[in-house]
Amino acid sequence: MLAIALCLFPAFASLAQDAAPEAAARQWPSYVDGGDYAKGWDRAGDAFKARNSPALLQGKIAPVREPLGAVMERRLFQVRFSDSAPGLPPGKYAAVQFHSRFADKTETGEAVWLDLEKDRWMVIAYFIGGGAAGDIDAGGITCTHDEQVRARIARMNGYTQGPKCNLPE
Repeated sequence: MLAIALCLFPAFASLAQDAAPEAAARQWPSYVDGGDYAKGWDRAGDAFKARNSPALLQGKIAPVREPLGAVMERRLFQVRFSDSAPGLPPGKYAAVQFHSRFADKTETGEAVWLDLEKDRWMVIAYFIGGGAAGDIDAGGITCTHDEQVRARIARMNGYTQGPKCNLPE
């Protein structure tokens, strides 16, 4: 699973779907779909920009995303909200997950994590791969996709709390 993770998130409580974060979450991957990583970086949130350059963004995503080809379908799976995120001030955060299908016939999960900055939902993390639902075997420990995402974010930020999934570096 590819992870461009920049912030820590606790488990999100499932709430009703909200059109504003979903719209922002749909727009941002379109930049990656078109290979416009500089625009993706430019349209990302402050937490994302603080930890990544446009070149780093492209270097992490392109090797995984580009071989998949064109997006054939990006279907909403769920939207989750939280008012806190470890390592970040209290605020409004959303995780939008999609079931996606690509031209090479690959079906996978995508997750776009957002922060409400100045009344706009801004992308602060993007994940592709690993599926959007179900269990994933992580080095002998079975973790849900959400647990694996939280564990990867925690590890990237040196945070010691959270799921104890064994993840490849």
